[in-house]
Amino acid sequence: MGATVKQLSGESSGEVISQVLDEDGVVIVKDFFPPDVVKSLNDELEPYIEACKPREQKNMYDDFLGAYTVRLHGIAAKARSFAPVLADARIMSIMDQQLRPHCTDYRLSAAELIEIRGGETAQPIHRDDDSWPRTAQAAAPLVINVMIALSDYTIENGATVVVPGSHKWDRAREPQPDEITQAVMSPGSVAMFAGQTLHGGGKNVSGVPRRGLSVSYCHGWLVPVENSWLGIPLEKVRELPKRAQSLLGYDLYDGTSRGGGIINMYEVGSPRALLDE
Repeated sequence: MGATVKQLSGESSGEVISQVLDEDGVVIVKDFFPPDVVKSLNDELEPYIEACKPREQKNMYDDFLGAYTVRLHGIAAKARSFAPVLADARIMSIMDQQLRPHCTDYRLSAAELIEIRGGETAQPIHRDDDSWPRTAQAAAPLVINVMIALSDYTIENGATVVVPGSHKWDRAREPQPDEITQAVMSPGSVAMFAGQTLHGGGKNVSGVPRRGLSVSYCHGWLVPVENSWLGIPLEKVRELPKRAQSLLGYDLYDGTSRGGGIINMYEVGSPRALLDE
């Protein structure tokens, strides 16, 4: 029997979800978000997806990012319905359990719309924690990813490839075919995986687009993957709830209770002052 991803009901508590993450490194929670949230995100992001053009200048990341994949950042500026998703109470409880053992607070690492279209090849499997130097990875997991299905995720259209249990492996170990599976799920469901879990975008042989929203959270003392300060205008940030603003980096990080210092300052104070100007 090959690998499988454990699936939980949409009513599962943050504690139960976090426990499976600890054990398997990946978990699917069915119907985590209701249909109206999925519809709002799709409707609000659709114009930006339609306007997205292929990059003319190729770079070293194209093989990794995909030639037939649409990717968008700055989601908080593009979709008003995203703020409640970003600061969802159940997601926050999971991040409290997964990330706070090594930080006093966490923040958004990246919110990325990913639409895999027909003809896309499989992305190389990788670990999200590898965005940062190995010297930081004693505090693993550095990041937890919440992949929200905005369309059906099927084997044929590129459902995320995952390797359950790989978050506990020696780095030199390569997965065998029967240890690899895919996160098949319906719209509104989420696949959560730890930063050390091997995963990657699947290949799309069906021609039916696979659309998802990858929302990842990292320790507050790390430089995030996405630069939200540049990607989300201040006037948009000012409209968001306070917790969402903090997750976007508009607060001090006070590590003094863990033997560290205060970072992320603005004018020898909190960057939250920018929101009051």
